[in-house]
Amino acid sequence: MLHYKPVALGNTQRRLNDRIALVPIVDLDAYRFHAVIDWVEFRIHLGRPTQAQHVQAVLRRYLARDSFIAPEDGTDGSVFTVCTIKVQEPSSFALIHVIHRALCDRFGEASSARVTGLEVSVDAYVAENANATRAHLLGALQRTIWTSRDILTNSNSRLRSVWKKQSDGVQKLLPELQHDDARGRRANSENHRAPFIDGTMYLGARHDDVMLRLMEKVKDRQRFDGSYDDLNEPSKRVRIEVTLKGSELTSVGITDIASLRRLKLTSMQGRYFQFKLPTFKRHVDHGLSGTLQAFQEEERARVFHTTGVMGLSVMDSALALQRKRSWPGVRKNLRSMNRKALRTQMPRLAAPFIAFERLNMKVSLALRSLQKREDRSWSRMTRQSVV
Repeated sequence: MLHYKPVALGNTQRRLNDRIALVPIVDLDAYRFHAVIDWVEFRIHLGRPTQAQHVQAVLRRYLARDSFIAPEDGTDGSVFTVCTIKVQEPSSFALIHVIHRALCDRFGEASSARVTGLEVSVDAYVAENANATRAHLLGALQRTIWTSRDILTNSNSRLRSVWKKQSDGVQKLLPELQHDDARGRRANSENHRAPFIDGTMYLGARHDDVMLRLMEKVKDRQRFDGSYDDLNEPSKRVRIEVTLKGSELTSVGITDIASLRRLKLTSMQGRYFQFKLPTFKRHVDHGLSGTLQAFQEEERARVFHTTGVMGLSVMDSALALQRKRSWPGVRKNLRSMNRKALRTQMPRLAAPFIAFERLNMKVSLALRSLQKREDRSWSRMTRQSVV
């Protein structure tokens, strides 16, 4: 079971005055963090017709496993000139450049190839002889992962936990948005659901430009027929996956194959691999007001324990909406009571979050190491006059 410790904030920022943060009790030094490129997908228009097996033959000169090839203009004889290729687990983006050049040399190219998707992961392995578990770390990641992207408007993008592909294997973790949430369902901890520790937690839909997934990875190379490879114990790990598609690729400068060289992997931590901590009032007022504040902070803590900072941000937004709607009536009552000394502006309700700095640093170092490996790969290609 995951536990938390309250930490007083010594920050001099006004927004953090008299507040504490709840920090998961997890020894991050007991894990080894390692970043990898999961896959790269690109669309290529070949200079002459061919078949998938001939394209695969070129790819297998550089890869240990088959790639997924999806023809776009195939005929009955499975001959095509345009296809999308998904390369699994390339050692580097530089290798994608080499593969692209090999395809052009073999078949020619009618128009410039375009990158259509990519996925980068950060894995966390239990360090040797460490008294730690993957499930413990996964629980901490599930509750501190953060995205500023809109994952509420589209129901398919919402926070969810999946443990099998069938529809009954999906559980939405946040309350459904019903009209204007007049009854405050999002602000009630009973309407939040905890993610399954043996499932995959999603932020974003599969067709969104950005999708995040968190899981304990215990099997690999899952195939269309349902078969897969079981990982041995040292290879099992906690994984955070970030998938980029569509306009997000353009936002980070990815267009053609050559643009992969310009992607700064280290920038992905602040943009996608973000982890935050909630803050709570250290002291509450006296009397009825303090009782209500204490109850609200306890509810916020329950939501954080259940759906993490993403669920808590939804709750805080719901509370802010309720306060905004009720504030005109409150001001009217105050004026009728001649309470002029009281503030007449709506008080700030949404509590601030702070960065989970130690976890962010672990992820940042893993991405920095991946960037160094990437730079070495491009340098090696340059020396070999491939680029």
